[in-house]
Amino acid sequence: MTQRDTLVHLFAGGCGGTVGAILTCPLEVVKTRLQSSSVTLYISEVQLNTMAGASVNRVVSPGPLHCLKVILEKEGPRSLFRGLGPNLVGVAPSRAIYFAAYSNCKEKLNGVFDPDSTQVHMISAAMA
Repeated sequence: MTQRDTLVHLFAGGCGGTVGAILTCPLEVVKTRLQSSSVTLYISEVQLNTMAGASVNRVVSPGPLHCLKVILEKEGPRSLFRGLGPNLVGVAPSRAIYFAAYSNCKEKLNGVFDPDSTQVHMISAAMA
């Protein structure tokens, strides 16, 4: 593998990691909000009963779509990409290095095992 091929793999891995982080960032924000938010903010199942007074019928845990709707209404679309910068600082270089290392290992192991066999892919992934 030439130095040019390694640079191409580094660039491709970095671009792939960047695109992946950008596309999944809104999902990560929703997941984090669901994990860290208080359930009382999302209780919508309150019923008034004239006999017993106000009571909570059941506590409904918020779903991802409900959380997404609340985030968009209260904070706007830009808030779905909070934390993207620090995430990119870690993801882009690590994906670039992984992709280049995987390709280099795969090329070297193709001479040892059957080319493009399961062993080549598994060992290359483990070494990368």
